[in-house]
Amino acid sequence: MTDTIAFRKYHGTGNDFLVVDAEAADRAGLDEEGRRAFAIAHCDRDTGIESPEGRRGADGVLFLEVDMAPDPTRVTMSLVQPDGSTAAMCGNGARVVAAWAFDRTGEAEFVIGTLAGDRRAAVDANGRDVTIEMGIPRFDPAGVPVDRSRSSDPAVRGSATDPNEPLLRTEIEGLPVSAVNTGVPHAVAFVEDLPDSGDVDENDAITDIDDVDLDAVAEPVRHADVFPEGANVNLAQRVEYAPDDDDREFDGLVPTFRQRTFERGVEGETRSCGTGAVAIAAVARRLGLVDSTRIRARPPGGELEITVPDGGPATLAGPVTEEFSGEAAVDPDVDPETEADARPAVDPGPDPGCGSTTTDPR
Repeated sequence: MTDTIAFRKYHGTGNDFLVVDAEAADRAGLDEEGRRAFAIAHCDRDTGIESPEGRRGADGVLFLEVDMAPDPTRVTMSLVQPDGSTAAMCGNGARVVAAWAFDRTGEAEFVIGTLAGDRRAAVDANGRDVTIEMGIPRFDPAGVPVDRSRSSDPAVRGSATDPNEPLLRTEIEGLPVSAVNTGVPHAVAFVEDLPDSGDVDENDAITDIDDVDLDAVAEPVRHADVFPEGANVNLAQRVEYAPDDDDREFDGLVPTFRQRTFERGVEGETRSCGTGAVAIAAVARRLGLVDSTRIRARPPGGELEITVPDGGPATLAGPVTEEFSGEAAVDPDVDPETEADARPAVDPGPDPGCGSTTTDPR
């Protein structure tokens, strides 16, 4: 066993991750409990790994194992989140995996093995623009999952006569949300649907996504009884598209939504969420808010492009950046109460509607 282990830090539109070779982690003695402690300590935004610019922590640790025998090369990812839980899928995390694998192998196509199924990834020639196949979004209650019978609100319990009816534009803990699984469970609300709130000026309706106190409105939904495995919570607002400095391709006809996401496992707002961006696009299509199969999301950290074809798997595309590399303590000090409070999330595994496909993401 060693005292430290090498890592590399990447981010996808601000969604940042420490990347660790899984074989090196095994050699260093990082078992499941050790990996949880490693993520809790090093992802902490106050005391975790510090970047050269002074920013601390991360949105998770990716433990990656490469198998070059298959064609294309297979990379198995395990994402341990800042609370020590393990996520079944992460869209930006999977894009980081592909960029890391490109740097390691020089190859441009990969199969990413996740707990939500296999995902194909393609990396462009510069190694920094990555498209990942995301599976088919699921709205059926069993696939999200949603269980209306668990709700303490009679209106929610009686909101559907058919147990297979999707949860769409239903008020959960004061927020009108639609539920979808894009690898992990998501609740999506659009600013235009929000009621007046005490979180903004009393006499003003909410007209801007930045007016919303996301932590205040999202946390009750994230823990709502109707979501037996919890949910990530997204706010979205349709905006007029305007090109900016980092545009890859300007097309004013592409529907664009601003995005803010409160992430389960991070237990707070992140600068970007790939599965959340796909969730917003899928819900927008399901509700008839857009006709296009191609949609853009603008989280605080950048811009993502999503496709949601009829009957096929969604895709997620955007830039990935390597920030820095270093060494991290294998056995860091972790507050016992913090570690005890971490509850690993139980996510749905591979499913025909949200699992392995052979679709080329390009």
